[in-house]
Amino acid sequence: MGVETREWLALLRSDYLEGYVREGGAAVKFAVVQDTMAGTELLGEVERLAVSLDYVVARIDAAQVKVHLMQDLFHGVARRVPWRDLARQFVRESYRDLGIEVTDDDLTIEYVAATSRRDQTILNVELRRKLEELLANSKELGKDFRIAMLWLCLAELSRPRGDSPDAQLILDWLTGDLRLVSAVKRLLIFRKIGRHNARAMLSSLGSWCRLAGRPGLVLVIDIRQLMRAKRTEVGPEECYYTSAAVLDAYEVLRQLIDSTDDTSGVFCVVLAEPGLFDDERRGVKMYKALYERIWPDVRLRQRPNPLSSLAQLGHGTQA
Repeated sequence: MGVETREWLALLRSDYLEGYVREGGAAVKFAVVQDTMAGTELLGEVERLAVSLDYVVARIDAAQVKVHLMQDLFHGVARRVPWRDLARQFVRESYRDLGIEVTDDDLTIEYVAATSRRDQTILNVELRRKLEELLANSKELGKDFRIAMLWLCLAELSRPRGDSPDAQLILDWLTGDLRLVSAVKRLLIFRKIGRHNARAMLSSLGSWCRLAGRPGLVLVIDIRQLMRAKRTEVGPEECYYTSAAVLDAYEVLRQLIDSTDDTSGVFCVVLAEPGLFDDERRGVKMYKALYERIWPDVRLRQRPNPLSSLAQLGHGTQA
């Protein structure tokens, strides 16, 4: 017997999105669905719920993003994050800390100084120092991430909507579209986002969302594509996962689970199909480290535990 979808979503809202995660926690939940359409609808429900609670939401489909590569997973998330909106919100808070309430869209030093009747030169020095201090004291942000966010914030001070060449370089670096890392060396960033630092970048993103006034990041990952064993089952523009790539994907998910103790404000929902446990060749049993983390140690005879790391949604026998 499975967990009712409506009950599961209600618990996500009350116990996690309105409570634990909003207060700075992090968690990863696996949902197994029998029906393809039901799974797609579930993802939409989770997204709508997170958006209604003001979370930053990133939806990743393993058919479109190579989830077995942590850097590709982060780049996929980065393409769905409103980076400039977050930077603008952070800048507004910084102005507010200096006693200036900015309600207009123009956040440039020139405009704000004129409308607030402040000396432009002094305000420029004060605000830049404020931004640098806030980011420098945010130890939960990785060094490269802090530098990148500082440039995005500084861009808001010089041009309306932050449309500067430097800001675009930072965005290209975050999304993996930057061809040569030498282009950002003058911005004090000396390496691309790769498998060695992508997980720290994802963790930093959750904290950055919170610093910018949002409750956190909701990451929705659809891994049903991992069960497609034959290339003929995969569309021409879709990702195909070899058995080795499936193992790597499970390792990425294991890392996400293990990093929750050091992460703030990130809630991850992983959507899978029954093959995750039924498939002997591609299922999670082939990777014991992940299997032991999501398989419930205690199972009630009366009913499944809706707060378990793994929930089979709908009716039928639990995986």
